[in-house]
Order: sequence, then C-alpha cells, then structure tokens
Amino acid sequence: MLISPPVATRVLLSLLAASALINGQPTTAAASGSGSNVDWSALSSELSTPVQITDVSLWLDQCVKPFDAASLNPLYWSLGGVSNYDLFEQSSGLCMQTTSCAFTHCAGIFKTYFPFNPFAAYYQSSESEMYSAMYGPGTYPVLTDEEIAQAAATSEDSQLPAAVVHPEHPGDISAAVRFAAANGLKVAVKTSGHNWNGSSTRKGSLLLNLSKLRKFALPETPSEGIVVCDIGNDAVFSASTVASSSILDACKLAVARGKPAVMRAGGGQIVDEGLRALEEWNNDFSNIPLHGMTGSAGTVSLAGGWLASGGLGGSLGMRMYGIGVDQVLHVEMVLPDGRFVRFGPSAWTPAEDNQLYPQTTEVKGYCISDENGLDLSDETNWEWVDCSDEYNFEDLWFAIRGGSGGSWGVVTSVYYQLHHKPGNLQEVYWNDQIISILLDQNISDENKGIMISELLRFVFAFLYKPESVGVSAKVSNSCSAPDAGPLVCYNGAGEIFVKTYDGYFDGKMPAIRIGESPSYASSNTATSYNGRVTDVPRGNIVFTQINPIVVPIEVIQNKFDEFMDDFYTPCYISGVVGVLTGSMEDACAPVPPYFYGGGVQQASDGMDAYPPHRRNGAFHSYIFQEDKREQLKRLIWDVQEETETFAADEFPGLFCHNHLFYSTAPKKSNWLVDCNGITPDGSGTPLSDDDCMSIQEASFGTANLRRLEKIHSEIDPLQIFQTSDGPGYASSSGGGGEDSSSATGFFVVGPVLLFLTMLPALVFM
Repeated sequence: MLISPPVATRVLLSLLAASALINGQPTTAAASGSGSNVDWSALSSELSTPVQITDVSLWLDQCVKPFDAASLNPLYWSLGGVSNYDLFEQSSGLCMQTTSCAFTHCAGIFKTYFPFNPFAAYYQSSESEMYSAMYGPGTYPVLTDEEIAQAAATSEDSQLPAAVVHPEHPGDISAAVRFAAANGLKVAVKTSGHNWNGSSTRKGSLLLNLSKLRKFALPETPSEGIVVCDIGNDAVFSASTVASSSILDACKLAVARGKPAVMRAGGGQIVDEGLRALEEWNNDFSNIPLHGMTGSAGTVSLAGGWLASGGLGGSLGMRMYGIGVDQVLHVEMVLPDGRFVRFGPSAWTPAEDNQLYPQTTEVKGYCISDENGLDLSDETNWEWVDCSDEYNFEDLWFAIRGGSGGSWGVVTSVYYQLHHKPGNLQEVYWNDQIISILLDQNISDENKGIMISELLRFVFAFLYKPESVGVSAKVSNSCSAPDAGPLVCYNGAGEIFVKTYDGYFDGKMPAIRIGESPSYASSNTATSYNGRVTDVPRGNIVFTQINPIVVPIEVIQNKFDEFMDDFYTPCYISGVVGVLTGSMEDACAPVPPYFYGGGVQQASDGMDAYPPHRRNGAFHSYIFQEDKREQLKRLIWDVQEETETFAADEFPGLFCHNHLFYSTAPKKSNWLVDCNGITPDGSGTPLSDDDCMSIQEASFGTANLRRLEKIHSEIDPLQIFQTSDGPGYASSSGGGGEDSSSATGFFVVGPVLLFLTMLPALVFM
C-alpha cells in the first residue's frame, strides 16, 4: 500500500533520501531549516512558474506593514483588523491571517510588544506619537520594521519557509513534493493562511501556495464546477474524460444520497468563490436552485484546513446536512510520494434508522497514468488507471475528513454534494434581547435574571429538546449559529422560532427581531468587503484565545436544569455584563455558543476522522473562568465534587479542531485542571510542561489520534508533511506533531477578545 505502501517500498524511499544526504546533494541547508544550499533553479525548470525564494523584506511590506498604526485605513482601525483579502492574495504568498503566525505558536517577537491588546495590536513603523497621545508615554512600546525583519530572518522562532511555489496544476505539485523529498525539505500547504496555530507555514520548508491552482465553480463561470446529476444524460459529462470519470463517480453517490447536484472546488478556492458561484447559478432561473453547506468566513479555504478539521458551517445549515466532511463525495490529491490520485466511496449500504446518508463500505481509487508525465495542465489528456501499488484508500478517505489539514498530501479538487435550496435565510436576533433586558432600568435586577434565564432555556430547548416547546426536530435542525451571531435558519424555521417564542411567553418578553435574505452570500451580514463574503475574524497581528469546550448533547438533554440553572445562565450573564461594563474579571462566557448538534449526529458515512465528542456535541463555548471550566468538565464526565483528581487511560476529546489555539490543554494527571500559557499574571502551567496534554490529543481524543498517527506514518514515511496542530507519527511520544510540546511562553490575552473579533460581522447585520 502506498497510503500504506509495502514495507520494501517505504524502506527504499527512506534509503534514497538518506543517500542524497550522504552523497552531498544540496540538502545541508535544507536539513538545518534554511534551504540556502538547495538548487531551486532545478525545481523551477519543472514548474509552470518559477520558485520564489523567501524575501523577508517582501514579507514585511505585504504582510506586516498593512497593520502600521501610522497609516492604517481608518475603517480597518474601527473594525479592529485588516481584511484577510488584502493579505492572502499578496504576490509573496507568505501572508497569514495572523501576522504573528510567521513565528512558532503564533507568538515570537510580537508577544513582547502586544501582551494586553492582541486584536487591535498595530505596530508603528514611523515616528508618530499616536500611542503616547492616546494611552500615555510608554504604554505601547514601538515595534520597528527593523526589529520585526531581524526576528523573521534570524530568530529560532521564525517559521517562514525557505521558498514558495505557486502551482497551477497537479503536475506542479507533484514535481514540488518529489523535489522536497529528494532534498530533505518539509512541505507546507497554504491557501489563505486562516489558521490560529500557523500550521500552513513552517521554518525552512517548501511552501505550496495554492492560490493560482485551477479553480472551477467561480462566480464568473459557475457551470464549470456545478453539475446536475442527470446520470442518464451523457451530455452532462461530455466536457472532458477526467470530468466525466470523477464527476460521474461523485454523482452516483449524490444520487444514492438523494442529492441533485455536485460542485467541484479546486484546492485553492475559498468560501467566497464557492458561495458566489452558487449565487450566480441560482440567479439563472433555468437552473435548479441549489445550496451548499460551507464555512461562514469568506477567506476560508473550501478544500483545505476548514474541511480537514471537520468543517463547521453555522450559517449554512450544518444542523440539517452535517458538517463539511459529510458533504464530500470524491477527492483528487497529490500524496506525499508525489503521486496524483483520485478516490471516493464505491460501495455503501443504505441509510438506516436516523442516518442521513448511506454508510461507506468500500473506497475505490485511481492513479494518473505515468504516460501523462508532470504536465497536467490540460485535463482532457488525463488518463486514470488502477494504481500499481495496493493503496489503502479507506484509510486515506478516513484521515483527510477530520484528521487535520496539511498532513496527508495536497488536495487539488473536492467534489461536494449540493442540496435543493431550503428557502430563504432568516436571521433571528435572540441574543439582542439579553442586552436590552440588562440595559432596561425599569426592570429590577432580580427580574432581569429571571427573564434572561427563561430566554436562554427557551433557546436551548428549541435546539436540543424541541418537543418540549412544541416544534419538530426538522424545524429545530433548520437553525444553527456561529458564535456571537444570530440564529441562522432555513425552511421558514426563523419565523416558527419567533411565533413559538411569542406563544411560549404569551407576549411578556421583548419582541425578537428577524431578518431575511435570499441566501447567506446575499445577506447584509455577508457582503461587507467589495461584494465578497465577509472574513471573520479579520487579519490581525496577534490573535489567541483559550480553547473552547465542546459540550455533549446528552448533557443538555439529560441534565438540562442543572446545566442551565447552575452553570450556563450565570456564566453567560456574567460574560455579557463584563462586556457591557468593561470589567472582565468575573466574566465567564462573553459570547453565545457555536450551536451545532441536530443532524450532525446522524450525518457520518461511517468512515471519517471527525472525533466522536464533536460528532455528538451540542455546541462549543469559550469559558474563561478556571473554576467554571472545571465545573463544566465535571458535568460532562460525571465527576462528583468530592473527587479532586480525575484522569483515565484514554482521553475522549474536549476541544474543537476548527477553533484550536496553542493556549490551553488539560493536564495528563488531572483532566479537571488546564495547563494555561496565556494567564494574565503568567501563573499558568505552559503547554511545554511534561504534564500537559498535546492540543492534538485534546481535540482528536486519544484513540482517534493513535489511529491518525498510524495512518500518517504509512502515508508519509519520510515525514515531509508535518504541521503544528496535526497528528504526528506512530513512533512519536508526544501524541502530536514534532512541535506539539516545544513552546516556551506566550502572550497574554484578555477574555473580551472573542467578542471583539465578531464586531465586524455585527456592524453589517
């Protein structure tokens, strides 16, 4: 198997790489992390576009200077960040959504200068006295261009790559991966750099920036990537041989799932492009109205880390259709050995009971013919054949869907199922009522607490105990929400929510505002950047947070009163009060949860790496108070108050990999207590401590992580594809990637940060 290649093959590959090192091939600098002795011209000769050697001054100009406080666009200043559209599309290909992610664990030199104001952290390259005038002399030290450039060029913490390749087709990727293997280089993969661990950049690596890779479903050409699955109509599949074979396989599964169409997204495409392509498709009234379940932030990759980490879609109906990994029908990708393959389910059993989709029993894959060579620019010439080695495509299908991005190779195309359009989007602003109640001076403090408690109980009952408020599971599952936003509903469920709310409280509670739009892409919450889908959070210099806790559905359903009355209601009220008053010392949960659950539980095809604690999770929430985090863990794990220490052999998982920071993780010796590298007074246990669980184990769970490490070892025996938040290898002892426990410190973050990150979205609601 070359996902699990024969042992002899793996040994041969390793010996060839070792031989290159021993015989003086240009790998010495690459092995040490600099790449300075690599013959990049040899690689350029095989590519569509030349290799770009990393230029620190260019990185500074394109990725750092947009944040300069002396020249920052006033709109960006007010919104608290620079648009990520202005960052990831820069020619250097180096920019991350968070500038500090060019350093280990997204910290580096910036942790010294911006310890208390990470979200609105703008450096000053000029001699302006702006900070002194605003905050007093010395409040914010000035960080100069020279200091930043020197740190990026010489610091051990720098994670800038040695060089960048902008592949235009899979052959470019294959050539780059083979070159990296022969020269002892690591490979990093990036589309938009929308990651809070910096996993899409790596010190001394060869960075594959996919922004120029061919795209398919675009607003200008939606029909190039959207196909209605009329399998009996050969004309549908006449565009090219490759389109016919891949889309036909995808359509067979779509039809088995009762879905009308497929959308092909290129490896470098972002959510904005896919959603606006669907918008254009639906604007043509001769087409079947369609809907795609994607992420909410416009600059998130459609086929990258968002999908590989699970793929939440709080604004696009994930409680109806499942998460991102549940939408995938077929995949094309380049593996760590350089081979270009395509694969997807070829056999399945019908869905039973509450299952949304058929259960995958076999996965069939194909390799591109050797006769195609590396010039794969023209898809009409592609020829797919049976692979010469016995690949374990089942393991690969499992790993890429939930097992973290950048670890398994490079995805070049994903074929997503599309749904019949579920009516208009309706936004239910239930959380506005909590603020209005708190600010109403005519309501006593006691009654405020009672009203807010009843409102929260109604919202949670509507989502997780719908029969208790007189609505169906279908109506309930038609609503979900990302954190800090309104409920986003389809199928008219927003109106049903409001009517049910009015009847439930007999008109004694404040009226709830509701907004309506044809789609998410067209809604006023989404078109905030030159007609493109909004990017939230925006680009920042530094951005970190405690890791949110995933709360199981069974806790809400079986311990509803205890959870709502003893934990969540007082926790949330304290958070909102803290935000309103600016006093965050006792704030617990300053923003609403990220609501999922519903159909997500039943949407698995039985062969994905999405961790069980997330599959069966109701929501995740940022809980800032240490004693409240412990209280919630006790509820989740049924740990009594008299038990001071709790741990077991296998950790079940607690965090959300789609929102994962190198900040907090449970202690191995006592899961009730967190290691915390971002406490305001620096008193927390840093994650580098031996007693700290890796963020990988905390987000995947022990058993899931072990399986992923085994698959990773077989897929990538030369350990080329390693990321800071992905699974390590079966022989590693830390339970994660090689950087999983190497941090030496971090900057401090105020708990108001997450609320502030959502202000750009709130402005445009």
